[in-house]
Amino acid sequence: MATEADSAIDVERITAELAPGSRLAKRLPGYEPRESQLEMTRAVARTLKDGGLLVVEAGTGTGKSLAYLVPAIEWARSQGERVVVSTRTINLQEQLLHTDLPFLQRHLGITFTAALVKGRGNYLCLRKAHELRAEPRLFADDTVRAEIERLLEWAESTEDGSLADLGFLPRPDAWESVRVEPDDCLRTRCPEYEQCFFYRARRAAANADLLIVNHSLLLIDLALRAELGDDEHGGILPRASRLVVDEAHHLEDVSTDHLGSRMTLARVERPLARLQNTRVPERGILPALLERLFHVSAVEDRPAAEGAARWIEERLRRRATELHRDSARVFDALRIHVSTVLPREATGASDAADERTLRVLPVLRETAVWNDVRALVVGLATEIEAFVEDVHPVLDRISSLSEETAARLLFLTTQLAAQAARLAATAADLLAFLGDDPAFCRWFAIRPDRANLPAVSLCFAPVEVGPQLRETLFGAFDAVVLTSATLTVEKRFDYFFDRTGIAGLPPDSVQCVRLPSPFRYEDQALLVIPEDLPEPDRAGYEERLHAVIERILRASRGGAFVLFTSYAALRRAFSVLADPLDASGIEILRQGEADRHTLLQRFRRNPRAALFATDSFWEGVDVRGDGLRAVLIPRLPFRVPTEPIQQARMEAIEARGGNPFDDYGLPQAVIKLRQGFGRLIRSREDTGVVAILDSRTVRRRYGEVFLASLPPAPVVRGPATVVLPEVEKFFRGISV
Repeated sequence: MATEADSAIDVERITAELAPGSRLAKRLPGYEPRESQLEMTRAVARTLKDGGLLVVEAGTGTGKSLAYLVPAIEWARSQGERVVVSTRTINLQEQLLHTDLPFLQRHLGITFTAALVKGRGNYLCLRKAHELRAEPRLFADDTVRAEIERLLEWAESTEDGSLADLGFLPRPDAWESVRVEPDDCLRTRCPEYEQCFFYRARRAAANADLLIVNHSLLLIDLALRAELGDDEHGGILPRASRLVVDEAHHLEDVSTDHLGSRMTLARVERPLARLQNTRVPERGILPALLERLFHVSAVEDRPAAEGAARWIEERLRRRATELHRDSARVFDALRIHVSTVLPREATGASDAADERTLRVLPVLRETAVWNDVRALVVGLATEIEAFVEDVHPVLDRISSLSEETAARLLFLTTQLAAQAARLAATAADLLAFLGDDPAFCRWFAIRPDRANLPAVSLCFAPVEVGPQLRETLFGAFDAVVLTSATLTVEKRFDYFFDRTGIAGLPPDSVQCVRLPSPFRYEDQALLVIPEDLPEPDRAGYEERLHAVIERILRASRGGAFVLFTSYAALRRAFSVLADPLDASGIEILRQGEADRHTLLQRFRRNPRAALFATDSFWEGVDVRGDGLRAVLIPRLPFRVPTEPIQQARMEAIEARGGNPFDDYGLPQAVIKLRQGFGRLIRSREDTGVVAILDSRTVRRRYGEVFLASLPPAPVVRGPATVVLPEVEKFFRGISV
């Protein structure tokens, strides 16, 4: 795939930018030669030049962001082609935007531009803000009206109009009232088009050399291009031929969410509430549109305007009220029907959210309950479709109005069409849920809602995302780089390749590079495993576990993450340990008591704090120095085997002759454990202890797979009476 780029891109020259003695090396704080970083830089530069797919596992401390940013910038500037960089977490985006790119901008010797690209929903719509000021009927409930007014005040002073510039976290329904949305955006017809925050950001992105995006936005863009055509206006992102995906181990999960769907009562109620407020029927799009239609003054437009107004008054408003009532009735009936075949003890519920699930299997489809469910879902979908059809006569009549009159109604008619389209999409997904395509897994989920009443969701997701990724991701770019600190299991890429569809690509089109961490884990870390704790499903496990956690936290004097696999286990440990540890001067922070950013700030400020956390703290969190001295992992991070999508994927592996546990469940847990372990050592000066408090690590045959996949830290294993004194000895020389 090499072209005239051969003469413009010098791989060795680019690699030399990060070598000892280079401009960057002289200016990079704490620079140390890292051969793994140079090797990654060389591989990325070659791939951007020649094309193809490069997969790089770069251990913690490699400096992989600079290793791909330097060649990406060089490529973009020399070729006049932008490069897309996709990440999973906001933390990594912030590191790129606020640390790495400014450093390169100052010292690389090349002038370049970079833009963070966010979805439309992150931006304030000026047109909506103006309409809300001018039309009180569009205001939502009084409960959110005050917040919307705060948003309107902010709209007068904000520089970029994005959520990141907002000084408070708005309620979802308040922000939805003012944000840019794809289906009600007037685009070039909007009088605010030139000043639009979203389109200003998009124009900046079109002129940028580097685009920083997240995985979700990347996949949405690719789906739009596949649907609308691959041209400059077919997607969200400006066209690019080179892509770097960092945190690539998340690709399967993000693709699953992107290609799946979750139907809830709120998904029906939200567009209905925008059309006509349920508590104050005189508020909403329909009453506002009705009012304007009644005041159409042009004689030639009055018949069509009056006809549209009568249709709204006599049909749409009444049917909106009926649909709101009927959808609540249907979802309540669905909850009752599903609950009859969903005993709590049989579900293996994810206690992280007290959610219980019921997978739709052939045996369920033979029951009377399924017949009742099917009738309810079909009935609701049919009623939604009929309502959407009833919107069309209004839009048709308005389209026949004179240009001047139609222009005055444009905002409201666009809003009406958008809400109808959302309802139509919900009806389509409801019917898709009833289908029997084996490529999708379907399930019901029941969980308490905010009013502490059970709420039911109808969910489906693809069993395999690899074929879709092969088609839409790997086939959409001339060069793709996938990287992460955790892509392998026992030093092999097999699991990652299988789950992302790379295994189906021609082997000669894929290059693999595995680079070890430069950290000296042999000297910097200690891994301890008490062998005599009961296994997690045995009697007495939590009592012994809590005692061991307490003793380790006393030894480390805080400075620890305790990474649980469920909220319920976290809550139980917190209730037992918070008071005695607090009495000894150790502050216990608990995920859920504040947002993630606030918790991390509190943790960093107090060297004697310990954070009890779950999923979102297993990765993407960087605490350097003595602030984090210990990472405790109470339980190996196997996903709940009764999660419907987990079950479906394991069955698919078994059907093709594989071993579901060895090929899927175990590798998934290994990568998660590697991420948790990786929180501890973040620099060459860090030291600390990782404690795996699950005796299956040494008692079960698969424990060796976990241990063989972890960094080469010395391991102390044995009874707690042997292991815990070693932990205390380790921390004895550390002053906090």
